[in-house]
Amino acid sequence: MTVGQGTSSHSCPFPLNMVQSDMRQLTSIALIALFLAITIARNAVWADDGRLWDDIIEKAPRKARAYNEYGLHVLDAGDYDKALRLLGRSLELNRYQPQVYVNIGLAYEKMNLIDKAIATYEMAIFIEPNDPTPYYNLGGVYYNRLKDRERALGYFLKARDLNPSEPDVQQYLGAIYREKGDLSRSADETALYEKFRHR
Repeated sequence: MTVGQGTSSHSCPFPLNMVQSDMRQLTSIALIALFLAITIARNAVWADDGRLWDDIIEKAPRKARAYNEYGLHVLDAGDYDKALRLLGRSLELNRYQPQVYVNIGLAYEKMNLIDKAIATYEMAIFIEPNDPTPYYNLGGVYYNRLKDRERALGYFLKARDLNPSEPDVQQYLGAIYREKGDLSRSADETALYEKFRHR
């Protein structure tokens, strides 16, 4: 008998290449099962914005954006105090985020703390004077809450200058001009509102 023919008195009942093939298949199945389990677990996190951002904060607690996004989610859910804590933490990590100031202003508005909302929107403008959002929000505060049409008009005009195709701005401008008796301008703004709201 020659060496390497694979016959001996203690030979394996299965050929070696068949065992190796089975092991590769079992390893592949185990890996697929592992990746499937990981995917299912991650999908549970991704299914809810709050859980997603909470998970991100847990894994990367120095990410200012995660606190902002989670704070916005909590704000939308109506937990204004928790939203302010999360948004405040975002600012602790990065003070130069105008959108976070806007979100804090929204929380103050919902809490009926109008003076704080105004101050916060003004801080957003100080940080980023070319962002139309805080001008729009200030226009809304002065129009809806304080009934100061002239100040509202100034903020809405600035928001329109920065973003001429925002339909909500045109809607407010149309209403203000109509209240002032300037029906021609009101019609122009209302036409722009109709044009842009269907984009």
